[in-house]
Amino acid sequence: MSTATSGRTISVDTNIFVYAADGRDAAKNAVARSVLAALGRADVLIGLQVVSELQNAMRRRLRTAPWVAYQAARNVLVRFPSFAYDEQAVDTALGEAIVGRLSYWDALLLAAADAVGVSVMISEDMTDGLRFRGLEVVNPFGEGGLSERLRAILDA
Repeated sequence: MSTATSGRTISVDTNIFVYAADGRDAAKNAVARSVLAALGRADVLIGLQVVSELQNAMRRRLRTAPWVAYQAARNVLVRFPSFAYDEQAVDTALGEAIVGRLSYWDALLLAAADAVGVSVMISEDMTDGLRFRGLEVVNPFGEGGLSERLRAILDA
């Protein structure tokens, strides 16, 4: 993967970081790890919401020790530039949640990401191909590994 990304700014949802830390599903773990490795050469912004969700998921879902969850979240915080949500993103998320298009937290992440110019959100939890303003959701998992759509984006 060359990961030039053609001027696109990429973000990653919490679930990719969780799969990278969780070895129970070897195939998803391998894809998540390869995605994160490829992002070292891309224009990436990570939501502070994702950092918070990561430590929470690791502690509650994966039952890791608090210091392990802290360190994983801290590593993401230090490795990638970040963005936060604001009042406008909250308002947008509330509107999306009320019509049922997205969960509040997914809409909040997408609204905040769109506001800072993210054009690709890598996520398994949201609908692959979903368009949210100037942003597209891409599921990284395909048959036999990395999805063709994400491979094309990372190789662009």
